[in-house]
Amino acid sequence: MNAITVKTITMNALMKPRALTLFVSLLLSSVAFQASAATLEVVEPWARPSPPGAPSAGFMRIKNLSDQDDVLLSASGDFASRIELHLSSMVDGVMKMAEQEQGVVIPAGGEVVFKPGSYHLMFMGLYQPFNSGEAYQVTLEFKQAGMMTVVLPVKTIDEAAKTQMHH
Repeated sequence: MNAITVKTITMNALMKPRALTLFVSLLLSSVAFQASAATLEVVEPWARPSPPGAPSAGFMRIKNLSDQDDVLLSASGDFASRIELHLSSMVDGVMKMAEQEQGVVIPAGGEVVFKPGSYHLMFMGLYQPFNSGEAYQVTLEFKQAGMMTVVLPVKTIDEAAKTQMHH
């Protein structure tokens, strides 16, 4: 009986430092995540309505409040089979769209505007059409700040313009 008691005490003694170390590590990583996530601010997010079978796009302003550049690496959501970072630009009088495979740099102390005809999140393979009044959750992954969840209400361009004028 003593051998079992000693073994139990030894196992408990071994587990306590590990549990404490794990707890402290989780606590510190949580604090670090909150601090880094606070260096970025997403303003005026919205998504465009889509007809059945068509893709949609997401827009917002991302402000970098830190003194270091960050990079938006990817976006994910459970409403589409694929989400890509895109840039639309006029080339020889034709609007071209290109995936930003290396991500989008959010400059230190600056901002990047995701808007029609420029940077945007491209939602492809929607599981259902986007309708005005709905909202979809997107997780943005940044190189420095980590993951950030944003809710994009679905609005027409006119509705989005009215909302932006009031801020």
